[in-house]
Amino acid sequence: MRGTLEIRIEAELYQLENWREAQETAALTHGEVYSWKTCGRENWLERGCSVVDVVALVVLPRGLPDFMDMPDDHPDEER
Repeated sequence: MRGTLEIRIEAELYQLENWREAQETAALTHGEVYSWKTCGRENWLERGCSVVDVVALVVLPRGLPDFMDMPDDHPDEER
């Protein structure tokens, strides 16, 4: 049987210009770098470093999916 779990993980966010620091942290903690991407109101995490539609980088534990949906922005929220 398979299911979907929504979890909260506290994580440090890295600005794109600090991508080396994110990669070093991932290596030291045996984690992986993910790009927090956004387009319109949609948000998701994608494994690896990217510069397209990226809000920040984050280091997460290994073994997570390549893509992970995040909650969409609310219509009344402004960035």
